[in-house]
Amino acid sequence: MDACFRNRRKRYYIEDLLEAVNDVLYDYNGTSIELRQLYKDIRDMEREAVNGGADVEIRRIQDGKRKYIQYSDPNYTMFEPAISQEEAQLLSDTIQLLSRFKGFPQFDWLDETLARLRQTFQLDDEVAGSVSFQQNPYLRGLKWFGQLFDAVVKKEVLDVTYHHFGKKPRVRQVHPYQLRQSGNRWYLVGYEERLAERHKLVMLPIDRMDDVRCKRDDVRCKFIEKPADLDIDDYFYDIVGVSLNPESEPEKIVLKVGYPDAEYLNSKPIHGSQHLIERNDEGMTFELKLIPNEEFMQQLLTYAHNAEVVKPQSLRKAVFERAEAIKSHNQP
Repeated sequence: MDACFRNRRKRYYIEDLLEAVNDVLYDYNGTSIELRQLYKDIRDMEREAVNGGADVEIRRIQDGKRKYIQYSDPNYTMFEPAISQEEAQLLSDTIQLLSRFKGFPQFDWLDETLARLRQTFQLDDEVAGSVSFQQNPYLRGLKWFGQLFDAVVKKEVLDVTYHHFGKKPRVRQVHPYQLRQSGNRWYLVGYEERLAERHKLVMLPIDRMDDVRCKRDDVRCKFIEKPADLDIDDYFYDIVGVSLNPESEPEKIVLKVGYPDAEYLNSKPIHGSQHLIERNDEGMTFELKLIPNEEFMQQLLTYAHNAEVVKPQSLRKAVFERAEAIKSHNQP
């Protein structure tokens, strides 16, 4: 009852309060109480608060034909709180983030764990669904997610049977550093000795994995740690997505975009380097500095019907050629 009266995320009418109390009692000792007992307990709590000198009251707040009940001060409690209201809200928000992993293989334990957290700390289930994350539960390869996650955390070498489209599968030995999401797709980021001269990191989309085997029992496979001066986020900063040609350098890109697309692009930048350099009655001009790749091209084509690539000329030509290909495949 104390937790319900402090809760500002849910309105507890008398029938809701009775249900909440009986749920806790049933889990605790298999008992329940009647409505008359509940009213008596509320009166006892009011007397205890007054006798204890608390500057707080239990309010009955009119809501149409019904009344809900709460403390006048949400920070008041009759007991030593396990966590504060602010901490409870942070915990509730964290639960929403963790819920993103529900349904992933080897993360089935989350359902029970999150339910126990909500019950233990009297967190409101009604906030579920308030925040939604883009996720593709039908993506091939998700069955490897739990095993890859464990390998990243435990620093274990993996043999990954990997296939390029149109080619035979082959085994690649990878030292995993991170699971990274881009474009609604998951990638394993790691180190591969065979490619070390050209690539500091490799990115393997998990939907192209046919098998994953841990090498923890092979004493010859010692895990190679990520260099201390290699920041993975910095490594990917100069691109959109994860397709990085390590021999390429960032280029200055200037885009002239007409309205209303200019407003949308201004509110949702393609890349962190994007900034507005000119605005007029016809539209906006943006400047970016990055390494053009396929992911960037796909986003740029979203605005290509109302945008001009001012420079570089190589990107302008690439957009033109892509537009010609689109026209040739879609003639009416």
